[in-house]
Amino acid sequence: MSVTLSLSIFNNPYWDSVALMLGDLALLVFFVWLIFLMITVGLFVLSVRKKHLYCPWLLRPAYLLLKGAVRTGCRMFGIDDSEIITVMIRLENDVNRNAFAAVPVEERVIFLPHCLRSAKCPAHLTPLGIKCLDCGKCGLGMATNALSDAGYKVFIIPGSTYIKRLLKRFHPRAMIGVGCLMEIKQFQELARKIDMTAMGVVMTSDGCVETTVEWEDVFDVASIGLEKRIKGEE
Repeated sequence: MSVTLSLSIFNNPYWDSVALMLGDLALLVFFVWLIFLMITVGLFVLSVRKKHLYCPWLLRPAYLLLKGAVRTGCRMFGIDDSEIITVMIRLENDVNRNAFAAVPVEERVIFLPHCLRSAKCPAHLTPLGIKCLDCGKCGLGMATNALSDAGYKVFIIPGSTYIKRLLKRFHPRAMIGVGCLMEIKQFQELARKIDMTAMGVVMTSDGCVETTVEWEDVFDVASIGLEKRIKGEE
């Protein structure tokens, strides 16, 4: 009796109308999602091809919401994951720029990877990382001196475990990381987890030995919010 009564309720024309409304609503949501996805993919493709961030206020939250679908859509246009990660790093830097500029340089740190040093580097590992001897065999001595003179705490480190240890010891309010693409991605993810303002600089070559970076790019980022731009040795 009760089962028959329950079934008769769903035979009511009212439920037919509700089902049609729900179907129309689901279809509308799907089309809105699809249009939003197409716009996001289009902006990513433009940002990669033109090397300029288009609508950064939309790209970052859209990517976080639709990560898998965006990556699939971008692949259809020949955009690989490394190019997407590059755009996301630039977006993260763009989002953090004003907050980073507001932090006094004395409360900033910069982490440089030890792979930037020469294969013939005479320096040794210490609890604070590699202690540069400024021997002239690579650009680290020049960069370390310029950044230290500007007020930065500079650390040349062999891995991310040093970052966590040094952050606990020195308690900076902002940090810069230099590394390969995936290292900077992970660096920015760590910064978000610990609520730290961070800027990333991607190296121009990787391979773990005698890697390279555009030092002018590092100085550009490090100079954000400072009255005078940091310069290396002439």
